Amino acid sequence: MMGRWTELLAFWRRRLNWRNGLLAAGLLGGLSAGGLGLGLGGAVERFRIEGEQSRFGLWVLMQARVEAERMATALTRASLQDSPEAREELALRLELLWGRIQQLTGDAEQRDLSGLRRLHEAMPTMLRLMREIEDGLNARGGDPARVLSLIRTLEQPLQDSATEMNGMRQDYAREELLAIASRLRLLILGFFLLLGSAGALVWMLALAGRRARRAQRAAERAGHEAHQASDTLRALVDGVPAMISTFDADRRFTFGNRALQDFSGRTEAQLLGRRPSDAGLSADIEHDVAQVLMTGRPIAPLEREATDRFGHPRCLLTTTIPLFDAQGRVWQVLRTGLDVTQRRQAEQRARHLSEHDALTDLPNRMLFNQELARRLRQEPGHLALHLVDIDGFRSVNDTHGQAMGDTMLMAVARRLGGLIRPQDMLARLGGDEFAVLQRLNAEGDGLLLASRIVQSLAQPFQLGEIAIRSGASLGLAILGEGEGSGVSPETMMARADLALTTARRAGRGRYMAFSPDMEGEALARRRLQGELAAALAGGHLHLAYQPKFCLEDRRVVGVEALIRWNHPERGAISPGEFVPLAEEAGLALPMAAFVLRSAARQAMEWRGQGLELPVAVNLSGELIGLSEALELVRSVLAESGLPSSLLEVEVTESTFIGDSEGARQMLLSLREMGVRVALDDFGTGFSSLNYLQMLPIDVLKVDRSFVRDLESSAASGRIVDTVVRLAHGLGARVVAEGVETEGQMLALRKLGCDMVQGFLLARPQPAEAIPGLIAAKHQESMPLSA
Repeated sequence: MMGRWTELLAFWRRRLNWRNGLLAAGLLGGLSAGGLGLGLGGAVERFRIEGEQSRFGLWVLMQARVEAERMATALTRASLQDSPEAREELALRLELLWGRIQQLTGDAEQRDLSGLRRLHEAMPTMLRLMREIEDGLNARGGDPARVLSLIRTLEQPLQDSATEMNGMRQDYAREELLAIASRLRLLILGFFLLLGSAGALVWMLALAGRRARRAQRAAERAGHEAHQASDTLRALVDGVPAMISTFDADRRFTFGNRALQDFSGRTEAQLLGRRPSDAGLSADIEHDVAQVLMTGRPIAPLEREATDRFGHPRCLLTTTIPLFDAQGRVWQVLRTGLDVTQRRQAEQRARHLSEHDALTDLPNRMLFNQELARRLRQEPGHLALHLVDIDGFRSVNDTHGQAMGDTMLMAVARRLGGLIRPQDMLARLGGDEFAVLQRLNAEGDGLLLASRIVQSLAQPFQLGEIAIRSGASLGLAILGEGEGSGVSPETMMARADLALTTARRAGRGRYMAFSPDMEGEALARRRLQGELAAALAGGHLHLAYQPKFCLEDRRVVGVEALIRWNHPERGAISPGEFVPLAEEAGLALPMAAFVLRSAARQAMEWRGQGLELPVAVNLSGELIGLSEALELVRSVLAESGLPSSLLEVEVTESTFIGDSEGARQMLLSLREMGVRVALDDFGTGFSSLNYLQMLPIDVLKVDRSFVRDLESSAASGRIVDTVVRLAHGLGARVVAEGVETEGQMLALRKLGCDMVQGFLLARPQPAEAIPGLIAAKHQESMPLSA
């Protein structure tokens, strides 16, 4: 260790001695250079003075020679032309030449010029020549040539003196320059010695300066980078949309970014050094900062309510965390706040859209099921569930368009909303299906509300200029006493749906409450529906034909095609049982296609046998107003080649109650194709003369319930009479159904009925039996007495 210190001290000693020697050499060189410089300066000054004197003497000699030359020129001019001007110029030139000669004489005496001393020897001669020249010019009759010769003689010593002086000047300059060069070499040697020392010192100073500048640049660069980093950080913090602030240990602001200033409406000067409460900000800020200062732990992100500078309530997502110093103590608190109001509103809108129907803004199936589950847990034994289905709604869409259908759904929602209480819940489950969750206060409240709903929806809906009578079917499920929370939402929905299905089967515009018996019936119906679908697909259904007879002569004037199903186990099943099953299972259109194609094909066979026999086909109410049903009729006529005049479509009165306009448009389209339209079971539904006069009807069929009592009830007779008169007034023919006695036949003829059908004349029978029946009836003569 000591050895290292010794080496270090020796190094610095050597370095210091080297520097001292360098400084001494530089000082000596500087002194030598200074002395040589002074001597060189004196020599240069003497050379300058001597040179100046030589140049002056040479200049004077040359001026004197020039004036002599000018004198000669003036003399020559005066000899050629004797004029006053020439004589004056000659006198002037003589005077100037005398001045130059006298100047040479005076300067030679006054100046210590080596070149001018030699003029002394020639000066007497030149003065003599000047006097002779002056005398020659002043004498009368003087000889100009002699004067000119004297002037040339005067020029020669002047020229010789100038040449000699110039040579001497050059010799002197050479000697002086050699002396100066000698001294200059010594000066350069000293200069180089000084320069070397100065260079070394400059190098040392430059090295030290470079290090100093490097350190200075590094410091400046560090300061600039620190300033840039500070500016960048500030710009970054001010640029983020989050509100960022810091607080000291006294809960006072030490920083607040631009977002916080914009939100609070406070400038940074209004925030710094003040507590949030003093700055008029939320007390939550100060509370959170105090908690972090006390515990030293951060606060997890929280959503806080705050008011912005405009007084609008906003939702902020805030975080508050501690900042520690080198000793691990909390010296500041950092708080951030992000305005998530729009996000929360978007989430609320998204949640609302996910839980509500977009058209009616009612709760949808998901929200309804959640509420049903909640109430089953919290309010067992006090609930009623109503499922409401709009009758004939599909035809409204098909006839008037989806926009009108949407308008009707909104009208239904408003009407239902007016029937329930605030504690009840109304929802749209989808399509034309609505649900009501009712809190029961007393026994019978569920049935009372179901009745009110059905009655209310049976009233017409005035949608702009269109009035639509629809009606609704309703299924009701009431949570029984003692069932408690053991009933699941799925069970309640299944019970209400089963009751709704039962209500539909019973007829439109009805409500039914669930009973346990319905479950067994539903199971049997579902099984039978499956078997019916298999029978339809496998071609196990067939048609029977019931003839229609003219009352005048009892001729067969047409047949009605009736679908039949012989079940492999149960035997023949009534159409009144399996046709509604087909409609519930969505088989109405496939079944109609089977009946239409079979009937058309059979009519064409009879036509090939020479029988032009119109065939009537029943069209399900589920198909009224559907474009698919209309296209089916058109395609069957095209495929079979059956004349449209031999096809008659029978529709029931109740199918037109919901959408009379849709029914009218469909019937008009059938009439345009040439197909006849018959209104079946007239008088059994909600008969309305207003809609009846709007429908294009060719045939009106009197229901068997009126025909049955003709012989015993005068009221039935008056009803039938009214129907006949009404039909004839509308240009339609009348067919009476269910004629089983001769008395009924006579009464119908008296009332003016056109055609009859019933067991009295012929039962429904296979197609192959119809030609024989027609032939037999034509051979009979059975006149009817009045």
